[in-house]
Amino acid sequence: MSDHLPSASQEAQTFWLQWVEAAFPDLESRAYFLPPVYFNRVPMSRQLIADQNVLVLQSAPGQAGQCSSPTTVSYPPSPEEGPQPALVQDSDVRNDAAMQRLLVCLQHLFELMSDQNKEVLVTLSQLQFGQYLGEPSYAAAAAQLPRPANISPSLPREWKRGDFDVLLIHRQYGLVICEVKASGDNVEALSMSQEDINHIIRNKLREAILQLNKAEAMLSHLVSDIALGLRITKTIALPNLTAHQVQQAVSGDTQLSQDLCLCLGTPDPAAITSLCLCCDQLSDPKTPWDVSDNVGRQLKTWWQRRVAGAGPDSHMTDDVYKTLVARFCGPATTVSVPCTCPPRVSVKTLGQAVSHTGECYTAEITLFPEQVNLLSDAPPRLYLTGPPGTGKTVVLLLMAALWLQSGSDVYIVSTCTESHTVCNMLYHQLLHTIHKQNDTTVTSGQPHFLQYHLDQGEDVDKAVDDLSKAVKGDTLYVIADEAARPHWFSPLCDKLLRQVSRLHLWAASCFHGYAPTGWPVEYLTRPLRSPPAVVREVVQDVRMSALEPRVKPYTERGVPDHTDGPPVRQLYHRPWEGHSGRWPENCVKCGDQVASLLHSLRVGVQDDTTTTSTSSGRSPPGLQWRDVLVVVWRGDVSDNSGMVTGLRGADIPVRVMKDEDIEDVATARSDVVWVTRENHVRGLERKVVVCVESVPDNSSRLHPMSRCTSQLVIVTPEDPPSEQE
Repeated sequence: MSDHLPSASQEAQTFWLQWVEAAFPDLESRAYFLPPVYFNRVPMSRQLIADQNVLVLQSAPGQAGQCSSPTTVSYPPSPEEGPQPALVQDSDVRNDAAMQRLLVCLQHLFELMSDQNKEVLVTLSQLQFGQYLGEPSYAAAAAQLPRPANISPSLPREWKRGDFDVLLIHRQYGLVICEVKASGDNVEALSMSQEDINHIIRNKLREAILQLNKAEAMLSHLVSDIALGLRITKTIALPNLTAHQVQQAVSGDTQLSQDLCLCLGTPDPAAITSLCLCCDQLSDPKTPWDVSDNVGRQLKTWWQRRVAGAGPDSHMTDDVYKTLVARFCGPATTVSVPCTCPPRVSVKTLGQAVSHTGECYTAEITLFPEQVNLLSDAPPRLYLTGPPGTGKTVVLLLMAALWLQSGSDVYIVSTCTESHTVCNMLYHQLLHTIHKQNDTTVTSGQPHFLQYHLDQGEDVDKAVDDLSKAVKGDTLYVIADEAARPHWFSPLCDKLLRQVSRLHLWAASCFHGYAPTGWPVEYLTRPLRSPPAVVREVVQDVRMSALEPRVKPYTERGVPDHTDGPPVRQLYHRPWEGHSGRWPENCVKCGDQVASLLHSLRVGVQDDTTTTSTSSGRSPPGLQWRDVLVVVWRGDVSDNSGMVTGLRGADIPVRVMKDEDIEDVATARSDVVWVTRENHVRGLERKVVVCVESVPDNSSRLHPMSRCTSQLVIVTPEDPPSEQE
């Protein structure tokens, strides 16, 4: 690296290095991915329901693999809503799926190899050339450094613009750039001839060569002042094509074969496909997260052949590696994720990824089209059922808001212990809806909150009496979430219906078969509120996986998820390793482990330099303690429990939920980590949920794990090694 930089540049680079060392504390010992999880572009439209902006998820336009008319994420014309969002085309959806699958496999590869020798590297995806050292606040410091704007004028002008699909900065092997081509997933559906297939593959490979050569020239320029001669390895990923398909297309075109040999640095045309990543070496596109042992072996073989086989790059020292990371990953470079409406979101750290995932699923009200139609049809009585996180509570909220908007009072009725908190939350959300209305000429109704224990028998008559007194004219509007079992709830509905001729009552429960006799039932089964990584854990609950499940299984979403989500974290309660107590909720060391994980996500850090917004991309809000929920299954928990003691000893503001705390928890008023039993928080959602299992028997997943909208943490007891054998 040049020693003749202006002092401003030297000072800035020193700060950039300190920044990445704080953001990535294991920089010298592990692999990092930026962004830490991959985010997709999701086709949506925007609709106004009860004066609230609602995102409506849409299926990708056209047949898979075709680039048909785009889906517009459109907003009502209102000055408060900012710039118009971008278009999401089917090709975007396909490219995202291919990129996500590739990155999942690469993460698995480096985790697999770290067991033998630590792979120290940083992987960036979809980094635009212009984002490198592009932050205006660092323009003066970056002015004397190689940047895209001052690349050699002898190169084509268009080479100044572009991106690195995947860029690896490896501590030993130098730089690796990978161009990703998603073509090939629709050839069977379109019944294309072999000649047409070969033609498409050849064109994509020619594009890849041009883009790799452009990326190599740009990268050589950007690192020229750090170390001359740094090795740059190029490769092509074709996640939807087999090696045989690629070889077949290449073998029929001598010029393309020669160009590929030159680009990939091999004299042997037969070696071309072995230097690329094809679908043979990647996970199944239907289950991209499931990387088999065979795929792992294929990936290791490819890595050895394409990258590691050349041996370490002598130019890549510790200082060079850190400088590269400081430049490409530090505050002067924006690492953003795809978005449909500016500004782009900058996500570098895992904590930011966890926060942004939660924002994607809950920051704005989101529905499927059939749920919007349900609100439009608005039958007077309806029972919603389906697995957790499918939008039942959201639909109830919007229906109640529509009733209020019409000038009617709405009664939020909690029927049992399990429904107290979520109904309290609905009540306060409706209050907020009324208070934020700016048009004072609109006369809206008022929400009312009523709480009962229908399992105590006499409360049924009391509820009927209270609600009958609330009837205006002959009309009554009632919402009941997490409705109690039918032998408690049905008598209430039957008696009300006999006394109120125009009864409007919408209720919900995840258990099917609870609806009052004769009532219309709507099944909501498409996952809406949690990323797939969480949903895959929830579906293992015996109440969903049994031959005759009590909860309807999830159905295919039919729309891309925002992201697969952060990987689920598993912590173990191991008495033979110094853990105390029989169960994890009684263990101080388990509390220490959870606290360490929360601190690694930088929860509650207010002055975190890794979460400051930039002019090129806003950072997601930093994780707060109120974003975290610790849910204990079956076991008792108190202020003296080991888990609570461990958290408190790590300076985490933690409180055990009691009955008088229901409103506080429902509204997330206090910035603390709440610890509670699962039956007290049904219907609530948090970005980080720690599920403390007393017995890992797949009966503890349905309610606690489904509360998670981003990072799921499971703490479970583990048998001693001898018993496992």
